[in-house]
Amino acid sequence: MAAVSEQPVGTELARLEESEAKAWRIYSKSLEGLAGEAYDEAEDRSWERLQRKLGQWTTTLRPSS
Repeated sequence: MAAVSEQPVGTELARLEESEAKAWRIYSKSLEGLAGEAYDEAEDRSWERLQRKLGQWTTTLRPSS
């Protein structure tokens, strides 16, 4: 019976890991080819967006109290 209850958790974890990897790819891609001030501005926005996304997933993974 334990294997049945672990399956959804494993599937959800795999989905979250892929989403995290995708978020990092988007972050990296958003900075490609930029330099100087353009890079700095884009990096600030991209980093904030990445942190919000990662924070959403962290909240999702926290057990309920």
